[in-house]
Amino acid sequence: MSGFVGNLSSDQEKMLAEVRKMLAENTDPVIQEEISKLDDSMILRFLRARKWVLNDAYKMLLDALVFRATFQEIGVEKITEESVENELKTGKSFFYGWDNGGRPVCIIRTRKHDSSQRDIQEAHRYCVYFMEKGKALLPPGIETCTLIFDMTSFSTKNMDYELVKFIVDMFQKYYPESLNKCLIVNAPWIFTGIWNIIKHWMDPITVGKVNFVKSKQLIEYIPAEHLLASYGGASTWKYTYKGITVED
Repeated sequence: MSGFVGNLSSDQEKMLAEVRKMLAENTDPVIQEEISKLDDSMILRFLRARKWVLNDAYKMLLDALVFRATFQEIGVEKITEESVENELKTGKSFFYGWDNGGRPVCIIRTRKHDSSQRDIQEAHRYCVYFMEKGKALLPPGIETCTLIFDMTSFSTKNMDYELVKFIVDMFQKYYPESLNKCLIVNAPWIFTGIWNIIKHWMDPITVGKVNFVKSKQLIEYIPAEHLLASYGGASTWKYTYKGITVED
């Protein structure tokens, strides 16, 4: 059995029910609202992430619920577009199109990030804002997104270890089982040493989802009509923010 809704073994059904029971008995006022919003699909993410070890999955889930309720003292769902406007107007990342499996695709253009110019708190909000946006885009039956890290023209000023560590932790601790593949496009040679640092923050399963590719290879993962022309696709779509086009 896959461990997804509608495809559970009897043991997996029992474990899901046990987590539901534990949540029902939880009286922590900080996370009661978040508990009320949980569906089986979300609980199963944490069970799969912890390989069906009940107590490990439950602790991971509680930590994620606390994160959602208390992030930057406002909570994840109260992040507004206005609070991440400086990041949004750069065009450094956006969702566009669907991969071959019908998953939303998020494109991150690293050359548009300057670690000396960003406000780290806003950058953290921006990352969570996009995670929530990705969740909202998931079609029925789809639970993961595909990331494209476009490293064309990447330089050391674009590298931001503090922010990358936050992104890795966010995926692994608070949004498990959300990543299909991470396609790192056109990585320059200077990224080799950086990658050797980053991959040690990631569990082996996550590392296995990372593929280094060239622009021309993206067509193997994303249909031409959903792939931007700059990557060899057929789409001429451009990112705009408040009516202003942000150039590639």
